[in-house]
Amino acid sequence: MIAFPVPATTTTRFAVAAEHVPHDLTGLLRDAAGPYAAHIAGRLGSPHLEVDREDLTTLRWDPRGIKAPRAEDRRRERAFQDAPEFAVVTACAPITDQPRAVQVARAAAFHLSAALGGVPADLVTGHVLTPPTEERTRFVLADQWIGDILPPFRANGRCTAPDPDRDPEGVNGCSCVRLRTRGLRRFGLPELQITDVACPHDLAALNVLRTAARRLLTDHWSWLSTGPADRTREIDADLPLAEADFNAFWGGRRTHLAPPSPFQVRLTFLTPRLLAVAPPDDLPGSVNDWLYGDTLPLGMYDVLHSPAPTPQAA
Repeated sequence: MIAFPVPATTTTRFAVAAEHVPHDLTGLLRDAAGPYAAHIAGRLGSPHLEVDREDLTTLRWDPRGIKAPRAEDRRRERAFQDAPEFAVVTACAPITDQPRAVQVARAAAFHLSAALGGVPADLVTGHVLTPPTEERTRFVLADQWIGDILPPFRANGRCTAPDPDRDPEGVNGCSCVRLRTRGLRRFGLPELQITDVACPHDLAALNVLRTAARRLLTDHWSWLSTGPADRTREIDADLPLAEADFNAFWGGRRTHLAPPSPFQVRLTFLTPRLLAVAPPDDLPGSVNDWLYGDTLPLGMYDVLHSPAPTPQAA
């Protein structure tokens, strides 16, 4: 079993970079429309939703640490980093108020971004938020909540290990890739990490993390709904996963011709805020043998971005 502390409250922050940010940000938010308008109005001015204007003389964080998750968003990254003023939205809310609290806060940031012509960013993941920048009513973990991006393939050319499709030894040709979520902590969970991954298996490893994160979050909210008095939670180190968990991460349904049986990951306690994800103890071989094998659901090897909706029958 693995035990970790569950905080009573968590804090999440978003920022909007712009050329000019007025002092009356509260007034701008009171003009918000859409499905979160009532929530924004009801929380505004409380710890559940605070908004502040900051400039380069008052910043307590470095805009240069905010990056674009995709190459095509580098212009947005530069615009954020070079901006002289910022609107910062902070939500400090009970863990039982998630995910609504963070959705309301991000909806407020999106509204300010549209009103100011600015660039929004998630200060927890450290990423600029990419379009579409509007908050949907249904919570979907794939909507830029956990900082799930891949590092540069082949370590920007520094890795010369063979490709496993051309050389069987290439399955374990390197161990360049380490992936870690950034954002689960706002829901009261430790972050997840997978290491020693060979470059060709980076996407499969990323989708294992995504699937495990979705399953843990589903179980976490079920646990919270029971109103536990103890703020320490115990979970089994062997976490069973299925294709349904992978689909749930994307908030939709994917159909495969031959879905494999459920698979397991082994969780290891590293710190109270970080768990390692690895193959089951009884699985022979390395993490790369596991990722390159046939135990993972189809699609985990090729789905990087949100899949297109499944066509509906006429």
